[in-house]
Amino acid sequence: MNSKKKGADALLVSLRILNQIGASILSEFTIEQMIDTVYEHVNKLMDAYSFAIGIYNPVSERIEYIGARENNQKLPAFSIYAHNQERFSGWVFTHQKELLINDYEKEYLLYLPHAITPMQGINPASLMYIPLFINKEIIGLLSVRTLEKNAYGPQSMEILKTLAVFIAKAIENTRASNGEKPAPAEVPPSYHADLLSARELDVLSLLSKGFTNRAIADDLFISPNTVKTHTIKIYQKLQAGNRTEAIVKAKTYGLIK
Repeated sequence: MNSKKKGADALLVSLRILNQIGASILSEFTIEQMIDTVYEHVNKLMDAYSFAIGIYNPVSERIEYIGARENNQKLPAFSIYAHNQERFSGWVFTHQKELLINDYEKEYLLYLPHAITPMQGINPASLMYIPLFINKEIIGLLSVRTLEKNAYGPQSMEILKTLAVFIAKAIENTRASNGEKPAPAEVPPSYHADLLSARELDVLSLLSKGFTNRAIADDLFISPNTVKTHTIKIYQKLQAGNRTEAIVKAKTYGLIK
């Protein structure tokens, strides 16, 4: 098996795991249950020795961590001031951008004025932070850390960003089930004006299951170029920028399960 085929197979496995995680956490009821579910699977995708989801509390202006995990152990609850510029979480919250470090000792100065001691857990060698958004408003952070240097790359970042989309939607669902005001899930006007065709729904359903374009083409007996055309139209009609956003929107609108 050549390296290109191995890479495609690995990507397909990752997409399927991500879809399984997304389907699971969208039905969870508490943040801790969601963290447990994600942590159970995330190490199949990357080195997540330490894993945490922090939720922003606008009253205290702190990011609150409950149920963070490290080496299969739950850490005590803790919180960090969201605007603390001496913490990675403060940098991510302020800039509303992801952060990736593969050698802490050499790279921390790109983001912080000096080295820091973690609030809980290990001194990491590699780490990633991703902001969580609901309707373009930052509501928390997702982070993974490990003792190993050079543990993460662009694919790891894309996987974590995809997880962040699912996690943010799960938090939104949890808030709605607890009686908090839910964010509106309005189907865009372009969708009313131009509904997805039966074939586009077929393609979308297979996309949500982690199928590659080639696998979709084989399953539906169409060409990969036709799959690409259908995918572009799906993105346009759902006003989605990528596969993950299209899948989340389609599930929110009840177009796929």
